[in-house]
Amino acid sequence: MKKGRGRIIHVSDFVEEENGRLIICNQDGDITKDAHCIIYPGSGGDPWWEHTQLLKQVDKAITIFEEAHPDCVGLFIFDQSSAHTSLGPDALRAFDMNKSNRGRQRKQKDTIIPMNNPQVECCGKLQKMTTESGEPKGLQQTLEERGFNVQQLVAKCSPICPFENNNCCMARLLSKQDDFHSQESLLEQRIKARGHICMFLPKFHCELNPIEMVNLHLSP
Repeated sequence: MKKGRGRIIHVSDFVEEENGRLIICNQDGDITKDAHCIIYPGSGGDPWWEHTQLLKQVDKAITIFEEAHPDCVGLFIFDQSSAHTSLGPDALRAFDMNKSNRGRQRKQKDTIIPMNNPQVECCGKLQKMTTESGEPKGLQQTLEERGFNVQQLVAKCSPICPFENNNCCMARLLSKQDDFHSQESLLEQRIKARGHICMFLPKFHCELNPIEMVNLHLSP
């Protein structure tokens, strides 16, 4: 046999307080529906786990939950992995924007200027993120439409600006605006659309995650 390290097995599952794993059983106690998903990622195997697979699994999990607990609202808790917090392709990302309009930058969704914007007269107004000709707007016009004077600011710090900075460059200034800073992930949107609650654990605190206790119990 060829020498090798074997294959990677990735298991994604949901645990709940009442029944343990999120499942449906028949009268004989046999499992008829299961929310878990098992893949074998890697070369020649399944694609690596990412948000599209997660969203499909979440839809299945919510359906099972609603059958197992009719007329109940579920609280779905996740950690801060990249798949869990992934945003949509048209998400508002200040550091993906150029200083000027057009150019090689993706189009972002329209937004509402947040109520804590320094220029009160701009608060609550719809802001188009494309020009009249359909080109994506840059940092300068976006900020000027919000009432900021950015003539003395560079577009982005080089090599990178500290996160605690507020107005060192146009990208940091815009990224601190509530509509850019507080966007809901695709996962959060999907769960809320089904009438349930989504919550994320603090970063770097895996001991707060109930499923880690399951992993610990199953470990040899």
